[in-house]
Formats: sequence, structure tokens, C-alpha cells
Amino acid sequence: MKIIDFPLEYSVKNYELAIQAHVEELSKVQEVKSVYQIGGLSTPGISDIDLVVVFEDGFEYQTNPRLVNSGIANYLFTHGLYGTSHLYFSESLKFTFFHNFKLLYGEDLNLNNVISNSNQKLLKEQIALEFLFKMYVNLIVQKSYNTIKLRSIFLHIKALHYDFEFLNIQPKKVLKFVEEGIALRNNWFSGEVSKKDVKKWFKLFFTEYESFLKTLLIDFPLYTPSLEFKIAPNIEIVNAKTLSYSKEGIVFPDTFNILDKKYFKALNRINNFKIEVPIKTEAPEIIKDYFRYADIVSGYNKKHIPHFMSLTSSLKVYK
Repeated sequence: MKIIDFPLEYSVKNYELAIQAHVEELSKVQEVKSVYQIGGLSTPGISDIDLVVVFEDGFEYQTNPRLVNSGIANYLFTHGLYGTSHLYFSESLKFTFFHNFKLLYGEDLNLNNVISNSNQKLLKEQIALEFLFKMYVNLIVQKSYNTIKLRSIFLHIKALHYDFEFLNIQPKKVLKFVEEGIALRNNWFSGEVSKKDVKKWFKLFFTEYESFLKTLLIDFPLYTPSLEFKIAPNIEIVNAKTLSYSKEGIVFPDTFNILDKKYFKALNRINNFKIEVPIKTEAPEIIKDYFRYADIVSGYNKKHIPHFMSLTSSLKVYK
């Protein structure tokens, strides 16, 4: 098994400069109401940056914000910036549970999330299940390609605690491996962690995680808008009684010269996955509203701010 996407050690100052470059550029746009950072930087070099840009309603901004990134900033930003209109930003606070908003520029907007406790519970369970399922998909791809994307794993492993909290569960067996993964993350830059340690942990973690998710999806319903859909051009999701997956395609031999970013893209073009999972479409009304919101903001961003990610937590359906 190969390892790519090795974390690179950067300072908090590197993060601050990368963020500052975006804030300075966006502050020149009159229709930008606010820029927020969400989350934190617990482990510089592994942590990524999440920025949310709130635009005036109806404003169209066709510029790709990542053009201001330096080489270092491209590493620190593992994905694009989130973007939303003022109206949909207010809606997003109802349907997402992003935390630790820090105002970097502009107007400090109302961050109150007004929703009943019962609906909040349903939404938290749905969002947690979606993230846990997406984690499984990521693990499947890496296992199938016989390649570990190390920084990606380190980023996702820590977030699992939020999902368990949202579901109000403490799954002891898988938690053991989650804590071991977090320990690998915390000690990576000390030089105490070997590739052998990572490979051994990954194999054991995958087996336990798959078993955990199979059981979990018996007790908690995962709602989706459709019983069959794609979340990527080569990843199909299909309703079934139990969790399983299959792959068609080929994987390059271990001697292949790997280029981190291009390697997975090349493999994705010649491999297709079919993931069977128990899903339901007859959802509570608040979950239906959540799906409708995700569709609306996805369409809005595509037209008005196409280079910004929509502020949603839901599974992105590939169309």
C-alpha cells in the first residue's frame, strides 16, 4: 500500500498570510457584505482553511478567488471558498451546523439558528450520517486504489467526534481506532510515526469502520432525495438492504510514478464504483426542506458565484 498527500509543516503565520490575501482581494468588492473563517487551526500543516464569503443578494461574481493563492496557500486551502447570498446565509444557519464563526471583514451578521429541538435532532442525525457515509466512500476509494491520502485521512478522522456527538453514540470499537488515528495525526510532525504504523492502522480502521457503519445504518435511517444517484462521475449510490461496494477498472502497479494530485484523477477516469447502502426517500418534512435548500443554493451559486462552494453539508448529487 502506498502513501501520498503527506502533510507539510507550515506555521500559523503562513495561514494568516493566505487568509489575509483573500480578505484584501474580497474587500475590494463592494457587494461583499462579510467574510468569515469557520473552524480552527489545531494542527498547522494538517489543518485546512474554511472561509465563507457573504455577498449581497442577486450579485454575480465570476472571478475565481483562488487566483490570489500562492503555492503555499493552494496547499493550505484544500478546497474552494464557501460563498452565499445574504438571504441564503441566514437559511444556512438553520440547515448546517458549522461552528466557530470568526468575522474577518465586513458586517457581523446574525448567527442565530432558530429551529425547534426536535427538528434540530433530526437534522443533526441526517448530517452526521451523511458525513459518516462520505468518509466510508473516501476510505473505499483509497483502499481500492491501494493508496492512502494521508492528510485527507488526518483531516477527516478528527471530525468523526462531531458525528458521534450528533448521533449521541459512543461506539467503543471504532472509537479506539479513531483515537489511534488522531494520535498518529498529533504526532506526525514529531517524526515518531512511521509509514508502517499508518498502513497497519488504516487496514484495521477500515475493517472496523465498515462493520460499525453497517450496524449504524440499521438503527438510523439515511435519507436521500433519490434511491439511485451519483455523487461523482464514477461513484454510483444504490439502495440496498445492507452496506457493500464493488469496483470495475484497473489500478496502476506499485512501481508507477505517482504524482499526488494527478494520480487519483487518472484512476477515477478508468475506475467506477457502485456503493449499495440502505437509504430512504420518505423523509420528515425538515429533511425535505434541507434537501430543497441544498438544491436551491447549488443552483444559485452555479449562476451567480460559480467559483464558490455552496454552504451546505449534504451529499452533493452529481448532475
